[in-house]
Amino acid sequence: MTTAAANAWETHAREFLAARDGSTIGARIVHDWARSLAPGADVLEIGCGGGLPVSRVLVDAGLELWAVDSSPTLVSAFTTRFPGIPVDCSCATQSRFFARRFSGVIAIGVLFLLEPAAQVALIERVAGLLQPCGRFLFSAPAETGRWADRTTGHACESLGRARYTRLLDAAGLRVIATPEDEGGNHHYVAVKTGAAASGA
Repeated sequence: MTTAAANAWETHAREFLAARDGSTIGARIVHDWARSLAPGADVLEIGCGGGLPVSRVLVDAGLELWAVDSSPTLVSAFTTRFPGIPVDCSCATQSRFFARRFSGVIAIGVLFLLEPAAQVALIERVAGLLQPCGRFLFSAPAETGRWADRTTGHACESLGRARYTRLLDAAGLRVIATPEDEGGNHHYVAVKTGAAASGA
């Protein structure tokens, strides 16, 4: 996430918590993804927010969680709810992601907040963070387009399903499912296959 986007989310953090804490939209998809990982698998959540509902689903599934978010207010809420989980208060584009690899990486409501070049770079970084056969779950519209985020007014951009699929493939990640949740949000489930392809 860019500094501008991070500042926007910090400014509206309380508003975001009030809206997200009571929502279960997308929880089923996260639950199904969590079940595809081995019990106790290590997972990185990029853009953890206050931890509800996504982090709660991951923890309840018995996964070992590491978390990243750029908003100090949201990180404070997260650590209150999940005091034993390591959390890095950093932008997605700047975090060292704990200088380790993971069995799974999840980024719900994050990728499209970045400029296109930063989205490409983050996908490539995620591929490097994943262990062999590791899994990546993220949300982004299937269509291409630009819009303003409803909570913050920050500019968002979707690269679209075809481009995301090509980028994932180029990074050595194969899309195995593209589920849609009850709120109409599109998700991508990808698995690390090995050597990256050339061109995207």
